[in-house]
Amino acid sequence: MSLLPRRMMVPPADRDEANRLRDILIGLKESHDLLPGLAGEVPIEVLVGQLIESQRRARYIQRLRSMQLGPAALNGTGSNFDPLKAAILKQRGGDHDEACWLVLLSTHFGRNRRTGWQLAGDFYGRLGHGDLWDWPSTSADVVEVRAWLEANRSALRARGGGFGNHRKYESLNAWERTGTGQVLATYVAWVGDGTHAERFAEIAPDALSPRERFASLYRSLDSVSRFGRTARFDFLSTLGKIGLVELEADSAHLSGATGPLAGSRLLLDGSRRSRSRVRDLEARLSPVQQALDVSFDVLEDALCNWQKSPQDFMPFRG
Repeated sequence: MSLLPRRMMVPPADRDEANRLRDILIGLKESHDLLPGLAGEVPIEVLVGQLIESQRRARYIQRLRSMQLGPAALNGTGSNFDPLKAAILKQRGGDHDEACWLVLLSTHFGRNRRTGWQLAGDFYGRLGHGDLWDWPSTSADVVEVRAWLEANRSALRARGGGFGNHRKYESLNAWERTGTGQVLATYVAWVGDGTHAERFAEIAPDALSPRERFASLYRSLDSVSRFGRTARFDFLSTLGKIGLVELEADSAHLSGATGPLAGSRLLLDGSRRSRSRVRDLEARLSPVQQALDVSFDVLEDALCNWQKSPQDFMPFRG
């Protein structure tokens, strides 16, 4: 399939940016020979397309922050439930703890390509059988949350909502070490007895830069069950985009990554299976990020999708 017609699919508003990114990548390739994975015009064009796609996804939350949002986004039993919109609504109302909790739920359950946010909403709304599993009720009694999960796991499955692509290996188990119950219990323990704001300030005080805060929080989230590299990166990036904490990814955090690591190896070494150490890849990727002037969350997302199909631009969703 020819790539050239796909260039025309770059939205008019993004064409100048696409030209800028293309020129930088060509310059890096020709002047410094930093990017052996960009052999020929096609992989450059494909990577530019993925960078534009990633930028557009990153801007989505920024657009939400300026939009008028309806209360239906908060209704866990409704089809319009959206934990990201709900987090913004809670933030606007001054409920910082609930906004952070909704981001946590969006990260853990994820948005399923077929069923959207249904699983997150079914949990948050307790399947429509009473109060919400909001932050006050969950943090007050995680044992009760786990008992509810145990009693309603079959009903949640029967409803058909699925985990998102980044969380496709998660389960609704209430008591096992790898289940949702353990994730929620360890997250509540991570926050502790105070507020989210107090916990953030303890781990990542204002004296630190946004990148230093990201790194500090990233390390500390190791205590949350099933929150590996992807979950931590997504959670903190979303908190920052919504404005709940001033954060900026300090690196692509390739240790423990799959797609972004393969993409970095392909770009920097010319092979997904190169044996370069993660630390070396991080050091070599940093000047590329600086030259492109994109955030690390945009770059790692673009590299993850680019390496799947470097010879033919394919949009990836979910």
